Amino acid sequence: MSNPTQLTPDFTIGHLPSHHFQVSAATPGQVVAEKFEQEPDLPGVIITHESQVLGMISRVKFREQMILPDRAEFYGKHPIRSLLDFIRIPPLMMEENWKIDDAVQASLNRQKDLIYEPIIVVMENHSLRLLDVQTLVIAQAKNLSQAYKIIQKYRIERQKHLAIIQKEQQKLRECHELLESQVIQAEKTQNTPSFQEVAIVKQAEQIAEMNQRFVRIAKLISSEGRQAFQATFQGANSICNNTDKILGVGKAIANDLETVNRTSRTIREAIEQVRHLAVQVAVVTNQMGSQPSGLSQVSLEIGRLASKTFELGTQMEQIASRFKLRVHELTEAARAGANVAKSVTIKIDRAEMALLELEELISEKDFNSLPLGVQKSVSAHSLVKDIEHAEVAVSELEDIVKQQNSSQYLIEKIQQALKSKKP
Repeated sequence: MSNPTQLTPDFTIGHLPSHHFQVSAATPGQVVAEKFEQEPDLPGVIITHESQVLGMISRVKFREQMILPDRAEFYGKHPIRSLLDFIRIPPLMMEENWKIDDAVQASLNRQKDLIYEPIIVVMENHSLRLLDVQTLVIAQAKNLSQAYKIIQKYRIERQKHLAIIQKEQQKLRECHELLESQVIQAEKTQNTPSFQEVAIVKQAEQIAEMNQRFVRIAKLISSEGRQAFQATFQGANSICNNTDKILGVGKAIANDLETVNRTSRTIREAIEQVRHLAVQVAVVTNQMGSQPSGLSQVSLEIGRLASKTFELGTQMEQIASRFKLRVHELTEAARAGANVAKSVTIKIDRAEMALLELEELISEKDFNSLPLGVQKSVSAHSLVKDIEHAEVAVSELEDIVKQQNSSQYLIEKIQQALKSKKP
């Protein structure tokens, strides 16, 4: 029999005091009667057969049958199952995790003569226990009593909080009334202008006059700045177009260089074949005193290889010429970008003049500002110097290309490779 010290709303019927009295179906009724006499608190007995629950006989139903002399002698000698078959009361079985309120509701939903019949509680370890309905109802009453105490506690706290809220509302009303009185007082004193208000009006007139001067200066800056920005936009478009052209030429040069690489590999293979044939000719010449018939064929192959090498050299010379032409196109595009950049700097100089005039007007009123015109002038002169350096570099690149014969240089490299590969 279990007996928890204190119930909580989360408790289940498994936590309530219960009894364990279980017999087999073949147990004589006299044994059950003696057990009831020894333990008056037992609410009933569970009857099983091969671990299966056949039913339950409560103490009340057992006494109703055993109080009669003829039945007491009969059922006392026979197995308890015979009495269970006579009574035929279906047991109410519940898992131990049933809530107390749900168990009470299920018990009260039975027939009137079965409401107070004990409940069979199936524990988690599959053991069986008997729960008296009176114990279940008392547990529910305790839960309701605890809930009522909690509700009363919350009601008292609610009254306290309501009192605090009412005090705060009273303070708020007092503050609101004080604010309204201050507003009315301010409206009364607003009709008579003070010394500070007169000074503010004078300052407002001076600010309005200065705003007119700034409007005139802004118009001047707007007209000059519009022209400078339009020229800058056109120059940016031209530079972008030239950049696309340079990228296209660069891709074409890359393709030609790939052709040069393939040609170089072919020349290397031809050189290897020439070397191999030369070695074969030398071996045959040493072994045979007179010139064999196969030597003419070898000589013919060597001539073909030489012709092939010559054709490859011609192709490389053409590629070098195209490379020279495209480098010239690159220089022209760079010069066009430089001219556009120069025109942009001229427009920027005009805008600088307007900014300088703005600085002079602002300095008359003792305003602190950064010398933007000086900074922009320095950056513009730096940009012109960079453009001039770029033009010098492009001219030097073009002179180098004109002076150097790329095809002759490649043919000389091939001839040096042929000499180094001779046996």
